[in-house]
Amino acid sequence: MIILTQTEHQHDENNQDNNHENKNKSGIHTFKTSQLWLFALLTIFITVIITVSATLFVSHKLTGLDADQRDDISKIENVYKTLSDDYYKGTTSNQLTESAINGMVKSLKDPYSEYMTKDETESFNEDVSGDFVGIGAEMQKKDDQIQITSPMKGSPAEKAGIQPKDVVEKVNGKSVKGKPLESIVKEVRGKKGTTVTLTVKRGSDSHDIKIKRDKIHVKSVDYETKGDIAILTINKFQSSTAAELKSAVLKAHKAGKKDLVLDLRNNPGGLLDEAVKMANIFIDKDKTVVKLQKGKQTEEIPTPNDKVKETEDMDVSVLINEGSASASEVFTGALKDYGIAKVYGSKSFGKGIVQTTKEFDDGSLLKFTNMKWLTPEGHYIHGKGIKPDVKIDPPAYQSLNVIPSDETFKQGDQSKHIKTMKVGLKALDYHIDNQSTQYDDELVDAVKAFQQQHDLDVTGEFNKKTNEKFTQLLVEKANDDDVVLDKLLERLK
Repeated sequence: MIILTQTEHQHDENNQDNNHENKNKSGIHTFKTSQLWLFALLTIFITVIITVSATLFVSHKLTGLDADQRDDISKIENVYKTLSDDYYKGTTSNQLTESAINGMVKSLKDPYSEYMTKDETESFNEDVSGDFVGIGAEMQKKDDQIQITSPMKGSPAEKAGIQPKDVVEKVNGKSVKGKPLESIVKEVRGKKGTTVTLTVKRGSDSHDIKIKRDKIHVKSVDYETKGDIAILTINKFQSSTAAELKSAVLKAHKAGKKDLVLDLRNNPGGLLDEAVKMANIFIDKDKTVVKLQKGKQTEEIPTPNDKVKETEDMDVSVLINEGSASASEVFTGALKDYGIAKVYGSKSFGKGIVQTTKEFDDGSLLKFTNMKWLTPEGHYIHGKGIKPDVKIDPPAYQSLNVIPSDETFKQGDQSKHIKTMKVGLKALDYHIDNQSTQYDDELVDAVKAFQQQHDLDVTGEFNKKTNEKFTQLLVEKANDDDVVLDKLLERLK
């Protein structure tokens, strides 16, 4: 603006009067115009600052990230961009994104936290709803091992002899080492009627177990009666379980049953909300069912309603085992702490942490541990389990280690597996008086009798075919005979 005024003045220097007048007018004009432009620039500058600051503030609020976290994210974006543009092989945005998320989740070293694709999320939702095709066994990743939490009652897995805490080493002959849990579950599942072979390790021994896949419908609550006792088997904590349990309790009361047995054996848990509602059937309003703890913050989850009055004149027993986990333990812990139920069986699994989920627009899902839980009295059971008030152990034959099928045992041999043979054959009603590790004359006679009865070559040696038949019959016996429940019912009579 100043330069333009000086030039104008030079052009008018031949007329002094006009020049003087114009100088004054031009000076005033120049000053006012300069002010306007300066004001405009300042306004624009301030607007930019406000806009940028507001954007950063809103971005911070929306993302919830502090400055250090935003720097870290910027680094991730930089790596993403570099690999996307310059990696010598082609990459996809989805590949890089999924890998980054999986890497973050795996770094937690938490067997209960996982990222699921859209397809895997659908399978997860099927599990929660209670309908899917598979073998009917809950799995978890623990210390880089795939471990059976519990086989579901009446499932193909249970019928085949799968037990809680079995370690899955192979699926159809392929090692599962290093594979994510979700991909292993996908391999185990398949079409109805097809067969999957799991190589499981129990104790120090490994064994192949063939399982025929079937449609799994997990009914939340099964009802049966034996004499004056109502037995309510709770299979899983699903969206309808509390309603089903309440209905079964009212049915038992109407039938005049004074004793309730709540069978939670091999119940892997499920929805925490359902556990609270189920506890509310027996525990009065505004009583703490479970304490949720995150850092130094503790939230007590109370019962929302009055308890079911029909339960007041009923004696309640809870039956658990090492396959009773998670929500099963929340429910059991609450009834135990309030003295509402006596707990029988064997120590529970010991899962004292809680997971939540976050679903994304593309259908994928993040499941992660966000807190731990304690019983109403403040007991933290993670890794410890809940000890029963009265211990009832399963029969010895139900917890036997697998005998290697690639070995033949004969008279004179000595091995820990020989003791297993003796325990098993005695359970199958063959004459065995000792449980030594020696392959003695008595065992030879028992094996011959076993082979003869089941149309096997009568050699007196415990070979592969004898082993297969032996294992099959023990599994069938375990499925048919519920010794633990029978012992409990005897106590309640």
